[in-house]
Amino acid sequence: MIALFVFFLSLQSTTLSGKAVKIIDGDTFDLLSNGNLYRVRLNGIDCPERGQAYYREAKAALGKFCNNRTITVTYRSKDRNGRLLGDVYAANQYINLLLVQQGYAWHFKKYSTDVRLAKAETEARAVKKGLWADGNAIAPWVWRKK
Repeated sequence: MIALFVFFLSLQSTTLSGKAVKIIDGDTFDLLSNGNLYRVRLNGIDCPERGQAYYREAKAALGKFCNNRTITVTYRSKDRNGRLLGDVYAANQYINLLLVQQGYAWHFKKYSTDVRLAKAETEARAVKKGLWADGNAIAPWVWRKK
């Protein structure tokens, strides 16, 4: 019974609302919520790393989508770096999905089975949107291994 309760707790999500006060890169930002600062990593996506093509564009896009808006983050866990792994919403838009749809991010299939993200990546690739205009776009998880 205790194991079942612990399992149930791990499935529950927590929601925070606040302002993005610093954009770290295309998929990470600092959220100020109720006087506390949280580092948030967007769940299910991966954006280009510093030094990769389209890094600056992805970072700028996250800033644009979050700028001067109340951000809502729903999360269930943290990553190995202690960042909240969140589904991020601003102005009734799902920012994780928006970044993939507009060609600023990959669907991070290793950690996500979200069919909306998978479909968005397929569609962005098909029309060569954003980073997909580069026929040799290197996934960030491959880039990090270099």
